[in-house]
Amino acid sequence: MTPPAEITDLAEQIALRIEGIMLPDRWLKIKRAVSYSGIGRDRLKRLADDGDIVGFPDPDSGRGDWIFDRKSLDEYRMNQYRQVELEITG
Repeated sequence: MTPPAEITDLAEQIALRIEGIMLPDRWLKIKRAVSYSGIGRDRLKRLADDGDIVGFPDPDSGRGDWIFDRKSLDEYRMNQYRQVELEITG
């Protein structure tokens, strides 16, 4: 038996709200990026300048605030983990 369209629509709306609550923002301001990654402000900017992570001055900020891509921070940390794992097992 197929549920009524109203229930299906309501379920989709609830799922989207839960997803929005549970998933961290993709673009992080520098303070959140520091907290999230455990990497200092200056080092985050250097990593972005070197192309190791995605980060840049936010064009919507009149103050030159930086923003960073959470996914690139995750990938950077995973690459560090893989390197350490290779050193230990290699």
